[in-house]
Amino acid sequence: MPDRRLRFLAEGGALAALMRDHDWRATPLGPPEDWPEALRTVVGIMLGSRQPMFVAWGAERTMLYNDGYAVLCGARHPAALGRPFREVWFDIMEDVGPILERAFAGEATHMDEIALVMHRHGHPEEAHFSFSYTPVRDEEGRVAGMFCACAEITARVMTERRQAFGLALDQALRPLTDPAALTALALSMLGQHLRAGRCGFAEVDEAGAALRVTAEWSDGSLPALPPGTALMEADAALMAVDPPRQGTPHADAAAQVAVPLARSGRLAGVLYLHQATPRRWLAAEQDLVREMAERIAANLARARAEAALRASEARWRGLFAAMHEGFALCEMVRDAQDRDIDFRFLEVNDAWERLTGITREAAEGQLITRLIPGIEPYWIETYGRVVRTGEPAHIEYRVGTLNAWFEVFAYRTEPGRFAALFLNVTERKASQERQALLAREVDHRAKNALAVVMAALRLTRAETLPAYRAAVEGRVAALARAQTLLATESWSGAELQRLLEGELRPFVAEGQRLVLEGPAVQLQGRAVQPVAMAIHELATNATKHGALSVAGGGVAVRWSVDQAGTTLALRWQEEGGPPARPPQRQGFGSRVLEATIRGQLGGSIALEWSAEGLACAMTLPLAGPVAEEAPIPEGAAA
Repeated sequence: MPDRRLRFLAEGGALAALMRDHDWRATPLGPPEDWPEALRTVVGIMLGSRQPMFVAWGAERTMLYNDGYAVLCGARHPAALGRPFREVWFDIMEDVGPILERAFAGEATHMDEIALVMHRHGHPEEAHFSFSYTPVRDEEGRVAGMFCACAEITARVMTERRQAFGLALDQALRPLTDPAALTALALSMLGQHLRAGRCGFAEVDEAGAALRVTAEWSDGSLPALPPGTALMEADAALMAVDPPRQGTPHADAAAQVAVPLARSGRLAGVLYLHQATPRRWLAAEQDLVREMAERIAANLARARAEAALRASEARWRGLFAAMHEGFALCEMVRDAQDRDIDFRFLEVNDAWERLTGITREAAEGQLITRLIPGIEPYWIETYGRVVRTGEPAHIEYRVGTLNAWFEVFAYRTEPGRFAALFLNVTERKASQERQALLAREVDHRAKNALAVVMAALRLTRAETLPAYRAAVEGRVAALARAQTLLATESWSGAELQRLLEGELRPFVAEGQRLVLEGPAVQLQGRAVQPVAMAIHELATNATKHGALSVAGGGVAVRWSVDQAGTTLALRWQEEGGPPARPPQRQGFGSRVLEATIRGQLGGSIALEWSAEGLACAMTLPLAGPVAEEAPIPEGAAA
């Protein structure tokens, strides 16, 4: 029958089994069945708990512990069971020995944290614990042992420490903009925090063959490696391991920890710490190096980007200061309904004052409506559209208050802002006006010359002179009107409706009708005079024989353009006149129509004679070559 005195060892996991099998007779405690009631009770409580606990009993402070505490013992378990406390924890007796003895003296102790350097895994490591030491008394009331409930908090302490250091590092690096100063401070802080002999940063060289030192800090135990020193080969093996990586990277270092840094999937650099003496880097320290490597790399990338931006800005500012064109950086101002109502000048260059007559000091920070009272709404509307759509604008417009014309290229730079590059083109505009005036003068002189020709023809005497004179005078007059229309458009072409209006209005008497219907059509410059001549011949015929020869008659001209926008279809229809009959022979007008529409323009023409009046359907291309000279109709003088 089992001894009732051993029931406290019946349960309790792996340690209870070890205790049952342990040779306690070889220890000061003797067989478990002879243990005092107080020891059996506290051991039973300990074995039934999941929290790490141990008991030190008797003069030798013999160790007993549970499964939770066995984990804290590391490699010293299970040999620690039944051995004196001083032999088990010889490496930390200086720290915990006095606390243990105070417990045996009857003084209970509780500590939220104690830091210890232990060798429980065969190497020194920093560990942190919270615990309480409680005296245990026997039946006579004497302290016979000590009971400890504890918990390892190393992971929590290291996490808090890493977070605190990371915050301090970020705060120290954030205001720095010089990449060299930032790197130097980061390496110094990390090296000192981990008590390393040397802390450095190396990057892959341009050839991609080696990692070369970029910057380094040393505490003096190791010499600082000069920038450019080849630290190690930049091979793929470094990236094939999960950082950090331990090893011997350099001849004068006995230990290292290194974290590879990748960019776009390739090795870009490494953050390393060296030690002059052998050292095993703890997992928490490796985690810290890994995290700080990423932070340092991010801050360094940020500082380098800012330095590059400053250099770029300095170059562009130099350009803006020297450039001939004016430059302005502005932001739009909107009302509560999100409408563009103004814009403010944020920055202007030196050319601004020369081109506008307004100083930089007056412009920068000022609203346009205050800087230039009465500014045309066009400017605010145009810039607002550029900012909202992102579409650049190229404009020429006049600022009335300044009495000046400006050519402007406007671009959106960021939400709510735009940049304007501009020139004062007032002189160019004045020159264009002078050229226009000269063109009008040339036109006037040409008309005078044509008038002289017309007068000479009118005075010419010949057997068929009246008919010949009327035909030639009309044709020359049509040419003159077309020339005037071209001159107003700088000889680039003419709007069809204006041409028709100019040619036909003189032929329409009071009480007669003229209808012009069709879309806006711009004729080629070389097509203007041929079309004018054709319309003139139709109008002349209508005045002599058709709808414009009687009161109440009229002419309707309607036109359309095909979907491709390449062909014009124009129809002439006389209404309210005498019936139209085909002529006995082809006359002067018919020959002119054929020569201009078909011969010069490459179009087509069809004449229809009916009781309603003459109809003429014409088609002609809106683009393409036009004959230089109109072919003279054969027999036109007859």
